[in-house]
Order: sequence, then C-alpha cells, then structure tokens
Amino acid sequence: MDLSSIREGELKEVFNELEETFERLNIDFYLIGALARDIWYARGDKKFRTTKDVDFAIMISNKEDYKAVRSYLIDKRGYREVKTNSFVLLTPAGIQVDILPFGEIEINDEVKFDGTGLSNIKVNGFSEVYHAGTETVELSTGHSFKVATLPAIVLLKFIAYDDRPEVRAKDARDIINILLHFFDLQADLIYESHADLFGGEEMELEEIATIVIGREIRKITAPNEELAKRLNGILEGLLSTKENSPFIRNMVSESGRAVEDILNLMTRLQQG
Repeated sequence: MDLSSIREGELKEVFNELEETFERLNIDFYLIGALARDIWYARGDKKFRTTKDVDFAIMISNKEDYKAVRSYLIDKRGYREVKTNSFVLLTPAGIQVDILPFGEIEINDEVKFDGTGLSNIKVNGFSEVYHAGTETVELSTGHSFKVATLPAIVLLKFIAYDDRPEVRAKDARDIINILLHFFDLQADLIYESHADLFGGEEMELEEIATIVIGREIRKITAPNEELAKRLNGILEGLLSTKENSPFIRNMVSESGRAVEDILNLMTRLQQG
C-alpha cells in the first residue's frame, strides 16, 4: 500500500526501530490509533486530517517486559521519556510514539504503573481486536504490520470515549467520518461478505456500510459478552439522549448532517 499521501515515508526509521525492538524482545504488536486509520484512508481518494504520531499495542505478560521495551528504546535508540505520560516516548526527531500494553499485564481491563502524570490506561477491547480485528498490511516502507481494521478502530474509539469523555471529543468526529466513507474504502468487503444487505430493504450506501461495521464489530466482541454489552449500552445511551449528547453534537458538527441522520446511523450500527 502506498502511503505517500500521509507522509508515512518519514516514519520508516521509526518503524525500523520499533520492529527491531519488538522482535528482539519477542513481543507481538499491532498498529492502532490515528496512523492505523490513515492507512485505511490511503486506500481511497478522500482527504482527511493526518497524523505523524505512532500508536502500537503490544501484547505482554508483565510490567518488567514493558519496562524492557522502554529501556531498550531509550538506551539504544535515544528515545526520550515524557514525564506527563508513562506510555509515551519521543524519538530523537520528536515524533510521539504511544506504546500501549495489553494481555496478561491487565488487571480488570486496566494497566497501571507508579509514576506522575498519566500512569494508568484502560485497554478494554485490545485483546479482542488483536485476535479478530486486525489485518496484515504491506506498507510502502517495506514493513508488514498487523493493523487494526476500521471496525476495530470504531469499537476502540467508542470505548475510549466512554472511559474519558472529557478528553476524547475527537472520537465522535473520527467515528462519523469512518461511517460515512466506509463504503468507498471497503467496497470489496461489503459486496463479497455482506451481499445479503442488497435487494431487500431500501437503504442508502452509508446505512449499509454502517450495518457492516456493526457486523464486523460483533465478530470482534463475540468472545467477550461483557464487551458486547458495554458497546450496546453506549449506543443505547446515545440513542436515548439524542441531541443532548455532546458525542452526537460533535458528529453533527463534523459531518454537517442532521441529528436524525446521525441517530439513524447509530441505529444501523446497533442493528449490525
């Protein structure tokens, strides 16, 4: 995949360093966050805001393994700590790298460290995405990374917003953009795996795409009934509060669509 449009070539050295570190320490990983989103957006001709930040989810067993990753990057690659966030490092060039641990290190879907600033994060859904919500993508830098799919990104953004709504206003904007453009970006998936949505109830392509996203999320959450219930509860809350929800208002502002249109898509997502 050619990612020149998102300046991913500038990240080749960072990818090299992180890949070497994870392989040396025998740690599996996948790309999440804004860069994962941009990788899928690069399949289409839509223009979105892009990022230079790098977010990797890494599967580890204990805090010592996580500290080993940070120590290697700091000691061997000149990365710098960020005092306000225990999960962020800065490359020598100043690129922000978020390294988010999940797996056996979790306690009640949370990872917690001693320290100042942000020292605990919720990772609800990370393991489920690792097992059923990633695809391996060949990047133009020569790397082959597992990348969270767009439905997985939608899932994680709903959860992240629910955890910290006061600092996650952009999640609503990102989600509505994915819903509105998913058909163009993933038409092959929709036609090949969800053809039953055509020819029955008359729906807009955006509605069909949103149902497909819901179906793909259902596959990811299938092993975890509590996670599925949590997402359903989030959607129920949005549908009940309607325009009184800051989340819905952010979607309206980003998309220019009416509140009724946004609520219809939330209903379609829940339907999926």
